[in-house]
Amino acid sequence: MRKKEALTIGELSRRTGIPVKTLRFYSDEGLLPPARRSRANYRIYDEEQVVRVELVRTLREAGVDLATIRKVLARDLSLADALRLRLAAVEAHVNSLSRIAAALRGALRGEPSENDLRRLWTVTRLSNEERKAVITRFYEQVADGVAMDGAWMQGMIDATAPKLPDDPTPAQLDAWIELAEILADPTFIANMRVMAAVTWSKEVDQAALLRAQSEAVAAAREARARGLGPDSAEALVIAERFVREAASASGKELDDAFEEQLRRTQDPRTLRYWELVSVMTGEPLSPAYEDSRWLGAAITRFLER
Repeated sequence: MRKKEALTIGELSRRTGIPVKTLRFYSDEGLLPPARRSRANYRIYDEEQVVRVELVRTLREAGVDLATIRKVLARDLSLADALRLRLAAVEAHVNSLSRIAAALRGALRGEPSENDLRRLWTVTRLSNEERKAVITRFYEQVADGVAMDGAWMQGMIDATAPKLPDDPTPAQLDAWIELAEILADPTFIANMRVMAAVTWSKEVDQAALLRAQSEAVAAAREARARGLGPDSAEALVIAERFVREAASASGKELDDAFEEQLRRTQDPRTLRYWELVSVMTGEPLSPAYEDSRWLGAAITRFLER
């Protein structure tokens, strides 16, 4: 049997072209254990370590971190899986750079402004997953202490989490900036908690409340079709009917306390939320959106009478 060639760390450095300092670092990190030690306690390597060094160097040049390389060498992670992880990271970085390039192009179409800087800061700060985390955090705050259905909440998060394209427009970036500000506003969170408490309360006749909402939206649609505005006399009739039916479904009197509760659930930023999501996703708003906005304006006018 051919005897394995013994290499000192200097010889290994000359063979691979990797500095001795780097080889010592790899050895200290457990990536390159010596084949044995000499009587003088010097590290001795052989051909297997040469192959190991080449693998470490290739993975490092591909951007794989030391912890992942350690798993590959220990057979805790396959080489293919390690490369897939790195590919995903590279692709995410490429997408991030594409978004940054889009923001820079937008800023350079004219004289850069403070708004351009805000867009650039936004696009470099958060990935799509991080933006989804902002949405998730908002819903968690709204649901805190409320018996909200978990599957419904996750569905709302998935449906509204903004997935900006690789080359977002200035309007899409502005939409995210505005939405993030809305979601961080304590008054908006508090108002949405009121809405959630009503929506998921067992004391509320949910079927009756849903029926009242459906009938009011249908009435708003019919009134809009006839060219009536939310400030018309008929709009006030529709709004009052809904408010009285909502109070009845909630088992409450139509008093100042109930009107204040309803006023908080009619926060206009709720509709703005969906407008901004539509801008970011590029998908049109629901056909019922304008009916809901008309009805909301009518209810607000009725409450301010």
